[in-house]
Amino acid sequence: MRTLPAALQAHIEGRVTTLAVCWRITRRDGVLILGTEHDQDLTISGAGSPTNPYAGTYLARAGITGSNVRSTSDMSVDNMEVEGAIDNELQVVDLSAADIEAGLFDDAAVVTFLVNWQAPDDGQIVLRTGNIGEIRRTAEGQYKTELRGLAQRLTQNIVRTYGSSCDAELGDARCGIDIDSLTITGTVTAVTSNRQFSATLDYGSPVQASGFFDGGLVEWTLGENAGFSMEVKQDTHGSPGEILLYLPMPRDIEVGDTFTIRPGCDKSAAMCKG
Repeated sequence: MRTLPAALQAHIEGRVTTLAVCWRITRRDGVLILGTEHDQDLTISGAGSPTNPYAGTYLARAGITGSNVRSTSDMSVDNMEVEGAIDNELQVVDLSAADIEAGLFDDAAVVTFLVNWQAPDDGQIVLRTGNIGEIRRTAEGQYKTELRGLAQRLTQNIVRTYGSSCDAELGDARCGIDIDSLTITGTVTAVTSNRQFSATLDYGSPVQASGFFDGGLVEWTLGENAGFSMEVKQDTHGSPGEILLYLPMPRDIEVGDTFTIRPGCDKSAAMCKG
């Protein structure tokens, strides 16, 4: 049984309601994204409740819509689907294509709720709490994702499984390799695309053969992509070296950007032995 605030309960029991959906997203870097399906911004001041977790201004210009919430009693996953267009120039409600591509919304915590848009401080009816699922982008620049409910966690494997290849990560405690000693720095000297560039690499000694960093990781330390990382598809040594990433970086790579690069591992016994 759900108990609603008296004012909101009275509104729902009336002949006409003025309800609107709001959502509250906490990105992986802690940034809050507040939005609403209503055609005007809604402000929840938290009157009478200084610790109201839903206080804030929910912006209407996000262009996001949500499907019906589906819940079941048989422990199957209950989801809500959300879709919307992202305007890269307006950077609406801090929801940008670059941030999505950078993974800042991966598994982000979400709360969706109903409010009376004529009286937002009357209370909230929580529809769903959960996390953002896989985000898909259409050719029209529209993003679609699921808001996964808590039951989704019950479908995930939480134990180690046996396989033909190693399941340790290069450099972690089970691997035992000192990854820091194999990590070098680099500076971009020319850019072919947002996933391919030339760079001077501080190899040190000894200089490894081409391909040593294949499957490794580039972590950006200076430039528009600072703080982001991407796996290396191909590393060709030379002066300068050529780096090809598996996927484009979310923001432009520019000459002078700096990064660190570490080797990868194909998880085979031969690679581990060597």
